[in-house]
Amino acid sequence: MKASALQESMERAMRKCREESEAGWKIREKKVDYSSFLTDDILIDILRKLPTVILRYKARFVCRRWFNIITNKILIEHASFIVQRSSGPHTAIQVVIREEKQGLEMEQQHLDIPYKGRIKSWCNEFLLIVDPNRHESLYVFNLMTKKGLYLPWCGTSCGGHYTIKCGVALAFDGFKGVYKAIHIFMGPPIQCKIIELKRDITSGVSSMWIKIEVPSYDMGEGQYYWGNLVSVQGRYFHWDVHCSKYLVSVDMVKEKIFQIPLPKCNDDRVGSQYSLFDMGGFLALLDNDSWNHADLWILKDFQRMKWEKLHSIRVSSYVNKRIYPPIVFNAYPVCSVKRYLIFRKSRSMPGLLSYDLTNQDLKKLNILCLNREHCVVHSAAPSFL
Repeated sequence: MKASALQESMERAMRKCREESEAGWKIREKKVDYSSFLTDDILIDILRKLPTVILRYKARFVCRRWFNIITNKILIEHASFIVQRSSGPHTAIQVVIREEKQGLEMEQQHLDIPYKGRIKSWCNEFLLIVDPNRHESLYVFNLMTKKGLYLPWCGTSCGGHYTIKCGVALAFDGFKGVYKAIHIFMGPPIQCKIIELKRDITSGVSSMWIKIEVPSYDMGEGQYYWGNLVSVQGRYFHWDVHCSKYLVSVDMVKEKIFQIPLPKCNDDRVGSQYSLFDMGGFLALLDNDSWNHADLWILKDFQRMKWEKLHSIRVSSYVNKRIYPPIVFNAYPVCSVKRYLIFRKSRSMPGLLSYDLTNQDLKKLNILCLNREHCVVHSAAPSFL
């Protein structure tokens, strides 16, 4: 009996060993993502060794973690925007501009977007597009997966998303880990609705459009035109509403609307005399005082609505009049790359210019951007999850 019990015990032990060995082989046969075991600092050191072109156009689309590390200005100090054209074989072109030791370096890439609607907003890897062939419905398109989703109708009429009669945009709430879309327009009074989407937008929406309370501001200047949307940190939206005294801004995390006074309120200023853009994670405003002078302001404190004057620009100090017309401020800034401002020219000289704030040097960039084309600047929203 003792020998039999010992034999059974040995057989059980052998079966257990075989089972564990087979399970081990099955685990080893599975594909393991070894990069997931690397900390962010080690992964950054590895990614830094890759060429810039690989980082921008291939590596950042490997997974969401790589996308966040590469695009959140950890590896690349750059500006990225889409030039959308109304006709031609390639209607959407992504332009990437970054600073090198010898100056600016530019790269262009054609984007494969299945819908020919107007791109209104670009947050992380998602585009918010107005589809004119479907009653101007809002469509969210993922540049990484090439999948998309139509948003529900918001239930209000604003005169059309395709024009500037309303403002629509896409944001990422890093505290909740969800995306949000906003629709704001002048009723009167101002009306605003927000819809919350799932983190993976293409899997559906989390709720329907919710009306946001709008403070009873003294409008004072009639109808608004929601042009020149500027997204800062993927959270704060600012609209130039063609007003000489204030901007209309939205905090998408707190879901609150603000009227932000313009710096040094000037009763003689008209809406077309200033331009808004993102500069290093802050809202920047270029105020054209006259035909040859402009002041650059930064909104340093959003909550206190505090502006700081950063720079003064005079045309006569840097314009070569043999190449450029004397009224160079017949242009507006699109974005910034460190010390460079990227301008878009209009009218007689369509195209893009760069202005070096340090050397006060103006140069024409080898990127075509016609009057009828519009630019949508990329906004990288940080995730706290």
